[in-house]
Amino acid sequence: FYQNLKVDMININLILGNIFKESSLESNNFEKLIISRIDLEKRILRKKTNLGTDIGINLNSSTKLQHGDIIGNSETKIIVEQMPEKVISVKLKENNEKIAILLGHIIGNRHRPVAIKDKMILFPIQEDSELEIFQRLFKEIIGYIELKIEEEIFLPHTSADVHEH
Repeated sequence: FYQNLKVDMININLILGNIFKESSLESNNFEKLIISRIDLEKRILRKKTNLGTDIGINLNSSTKLQHGDIIGNSETKIIVEQMPEKVISVKLKENNEKIAILLGHIIGNRHRPVAIKDKMILFPIQEDSELEIFQRLFKEIIGYIELKIEEEIFLPHTSADVHEH
């Protein structure tokens, strides 16, 4: 019985390019693989695209998927789209080196990956209740900063390779 079972799965073992890094790639008519940031870290993965195409990903150990990557084969091209996630954004109300250093120290002690965007520091959270935790952690500098929860595609700063705990 199982010998006659046909599985139509596309096997992926390399990345063809990235639409954000190569202007020659255009994303029209591509299927989409919508994936979490955590799954982007995995080198072996099985998922379905937005059109239901079953794909098996098996990348070498030095390769990681990124938002905007193009994967697939000669018949099917798939664009990797990272899912938005909850982040806390922290913005200094005014330029203050002392506050900026303390802010970096407090966030760094939490071992969170960070992104820097539009003069804000962003870091991922799991639950909205974490905002209260960070408000308490920042109690000494809370008057100098603006904190809020946002939902966006979180792209960690590449120079800080932090593994979340």
